[in-house]
Amino acid sequence: MAKIQIQLAGQDDLEAMVSLDHTVSSSYSYKLNFARDGFAWTYGLERVRLPRSINLPYPRDEQSLLKSWEEASGVYVGKILDELVAYATFCSESYPRTLRVTNLVVAHDIRRKGVGTSMLTACEVWALNHALKRVLLELPARNDPAISLACKNGYELCGHLDQFFPSGEMALFFEKHVG
Repeated sequence: MAKIQIQLAGQDDLEAMVSLDHTVSSSYSYKLNFARDGFAWTYGLERVRLPRSINLPYPRDEQSLLKSWEEASGVYVGKILDELVAYATFCSESYPRTLRVTNLVVAHDIRRKGVGTSMLTACEVWALNHALKRVLLELPARNDPAISLACKNGYELCGHLDQFFPSGEMALFFEKHVG
């Protein structure tokens, strides 16, 4: 496989970004388990194997995606031989000293080949160059491949929010301290 070129997106990249297949196949999901003892609350996250593999739609519809691209601090695209194969959008205004990666999409035929890691690394470098201290990922709870990518790259679970995405899907938040 040729080396991926990562660059800031241009206006001419938007059509290719929209046309990427955003779906993901997953055989696992994550379930929150809560327990209460008096005034003590504990919860744990349990990885659960699904009865069969499912194809998940992207948690943002096209209108939400376009809006997130407009509001982003930056959009990186990954290209191999001048063909757009991945993109990542990020925002640095949401939380103090934090870069929030809001979308990370990789074309189906090159997943599990290091492209997602390269895109995350580019976001981390951007954060460092802008004196930010951490990178935050927001991932759907049923997107096991993305959660595995986050964990493989040193991200730690730091929270969750029910019905976070426009689709109503629960988000799991992962962070990595970079500065």
